[in-house]
Amino acid sequence: MKLVAVMLAIALTACGAGGTEDVWEDPDGVLFRIESEGGFAPVEWLLRRGPVYTLMTDGRLISEGVVIAIFPGPLVPPYQVTMLTEGETTQIREMIERMGLPGMTHEIDDSAANFVADATTETIVYRDANGTHRYSVYALGLTEDRPSSEATRVLAELRSILDEIAATRESSPYTPERVRVLAGAAVINSEFEDLRPWPLSDTELSGWDELNDTWSCRAFEGEVLDLFTDATETTTWTNPTPGADDLTLLVEGANALVIGLDVAWRVTAFNRAAERLTGRRREDVLGRDWFDT
Repeated sequence: MKLVAVMLAIALTACGAGGTEDVWEDPDGVLFRIESEGGFAPVEWLLRRGPVYTLMTDGRLISEGVVIAIFPGPLVPPYQVTMLTEGETTQIREMIERMGLPGMTHEIDDSAANFVADATTETIVYRDANGTHRYSVYALGLTEDRPSSEATRVLAELRSILDEIAATRESSPYTPERVRVLAGAAVINSEFEDLRPWPLSDTELSGWDELNDTWSCRAFEGEVLDLFTDATETTTWTNPTPGADDLTLLVEGANALVIGLDVAWRVTAFNRAAERLTGRRREDVLGRDWFDT
């Protein structure tokens, strides 16, 4: 059985395994993006993870919006756009200078690795006339009581400012110009059966890029999301390849842990966030007594 996961991509890394070429929607319009990478999470969750924040030069801040903690959740996770004031944009540009980001190629602060395990790495990617500049920090904000560099302190401050703006400021829905689709093995949840015809014009999955032994990938224009507006993470789609298994198209955008139990305490729902946070696989816990898992 296979699943296909749809991930919104504001600034998309090439689908090919190990690809490093950045495909920016508008190279002249993006000031920076902040990405969260690694951590204790299933590989499929890491592959579909989009940028945490993308700040455009016109002051638009693009981020993932609020996800309702329901199961099955919507296939397409909501992204939102929030406008920064001119003063806030100027302040952030000054913070980039304080970090020394324009003078970096790619520098990494992994000093927290001696104190924290299985944390994520936060990376800010900045572009100017001289090219692309990256600064990465492992376990950002988790070792505030320990000495850190000025660049790390400023990045933590910047992330805090953006978190506050995204959480409290009025925003509007955002639709990306490009998305990428990941296809891999899946376990279909019979409790929420929803079988539909294959929605894409691309009917030859063998032409997709192979990311590893399990996952394949292909980029699409943003309009492809219109095909999935009422689909959920458990929707099953007929495989376009004759004689092949059915597929599920899925967006695991919810960061909320969702676990469903019946009256006998058997597990009936276990979303990807639950897998990520508990380290257990969905197929290993569905149908089992909760107290035995």
